[in-house]
Amino acid sequence: MKHSIVTKTARAKLPIRREPFWHRIAQRRHLGYRRTASGGTWIARILDGSGKRAFHSLGENIDFDAAQRLAVEWFDTAVITESRHYCVRDAISDYIESLRLNNSERTATDTRQRLDKHVSKQLLNAELATLSTVQLRNWHQRLVSDSDDPETVRRSKDTANKNLTSLKAAFNLAFRAGLVATDQQWRRVQPFRGVGQPRKLFLSDEQVRALLDHSSGAFHSLVLSAVLTGARYGELCNARVGDFNPEHGTVTLSGKTGTRECYLSDEAVNLFQTLAVGRSGNECLLLKDDGTPWGKSHQHRLMKAAVAAAGLPSECVLYSLRHYYISKALLSGVQPQVLAANVGTSLRMIEQHYGKFMPKDRRQMMNRVALL
Repeated sequence: MKHSIVTKTARAKLPIRREPFWHRIAQRRHLGYRRTASGGTWIARILDGSGKRAFHSLGENIDFDAAQRLAVEWFDTAVITESRHYCVRDAISDYIESLRLNNSERTATDTRQRLDKHVSKQLLNAELATLSTVQLRNWHQRLVSDSDDPETVRRSKDTANKNLTSLKAAFNLAFRAGLVATDQQWRRVQPFRGVGQPRKLFLSDEQVRALLDHSSGAFHSLVLSAVLTGARYGELCNARVGDFNPEHGTVTLSGKTGTRECYLSDEAVNLFQTLAVGRSGNECLLLKDDGTPWGKSHQHRLMKAAVAAAGLPSECVLYSLRHYYISKALLSGVQPQVLAANVGTSLRMIEQHYGKFMPKDRRQMMNRVALL
């Protein structure tokens, strides 16, 4: 959607965000407006031939004509220092800033840390305009682990693809900004195929019981909650005491796929009633042994220890209990549509990944339908 900053009415309709909305005055010269809760600020931006930028604040509470006049005056005197070639390092820096402005600080930080770890110094210093397909492909392939373990190789290829995707996004941002003439070189580099999904581990009843037997305290409650609901770890962390409705036998879960009502078995209702007794509605339903909420990765060390103690495959993680719940529900005859809604996924995903647990004899199912 194209936004205008020319009139006061148009500016009042702009969403509040950190990244200014830009209006082109001349080639490589733009006037920007950043709407704030208390009004708005004007910014001028100029680029030189190498892609180096300079910005200048023009003030607040002035109209478009006045801001444009100030911008033109500044353009005539602006000097962009450190003029140099636009490198991969610059493209990444601009991309991280774009993520920070348009996505979130966490997304920007995670992407920056990942690229800092995997992008070589040689590639960082390469000029984007002269970067070759061979250079990028060689870097992508060198990220693959040399291992006899197929799962280790798969994970390394998956990570390599994520890094390639981030780099391409950074390069595409530079291309759209006119900082490089063509995107042909990196478009030719393709990701590894069929490496995005890990091998799904489907636990048996005996294995799940062993895991529960080797879990204790608050971690045992977390594991049992995952077994009885099939909920994702983040959804269980987000659940509040007030989200649990013992009368209806439901808990409201929110996370990756939004918010939904999850219908509970009697066993799950009993567990959550025990966890909720005597507590206020805004408290987290599941807490650690020290009374603090579960957070990102807090379960990893405990899960790894319980898996080892129970003698389970090392690739078993808390998410494996979601696979267990879904497969058991299908084997028990729960309708896929009902199950998909309850666990917060699509029917297509249920059929694609858990089809082998759905009744195989479709004719036998049809014969159960009494039409006359």
